[in-house]
Amino acid sequence: MSQPPTPRPPVPAPDAVLSFTVQGNFLTTNMVPPRLTIDGWPAPLPVTGTRKIPIRSGRHHLQVHSQWLRQYGHAALDIDIAPGQTLDVFYAPPHQNFYDQGAIGHGPQVRRGRGVMIATWTMISLLLLGVVGLFLGMTLATFAMLATP
Repeated sequence: MSQPPTPRPPVPAPDAVLSFTVQGNFLTTNMVPPRLTIDGWPAPLPVTGTRKIPIRSGRHHLQVHSQWLRQYGHAALDIDIAPGQTLDVFYAPPHQNFYDQGAIGHGPQVRRGRGVMIATWTMISLLLLGVVGLFLGMTLATFAMLATP
């Protein structure tokens, strides 16, 4: 004779809300949403904007990172949330994926890596201008040779 399985203890229902905001917009972030874990469990996030996440009250550990070709923008925060409370948390991924540190806190955060982003876009622009200038110079030289008798 087998005994019935012992019932699992009830899991407390969420009694608070975590309002998690991913800063930036579609032009300044990649199209893949950051990854958030709450106490090691994944939680869904938007690419940008705010998501309301039901959560149990108490102490929790948040970890978040962005990913494109590799993980970057790592940030972590320990929070205490009371029953019935809505807690605001802001995450700012870095401007580019070569910068490993993100920013997280209870108010709007400053995005990191702006200097590297500006330097990268400046180098790309100068390279493109050089290629366009070389092409135009060769084209004008060819027309000049064809125009002389």
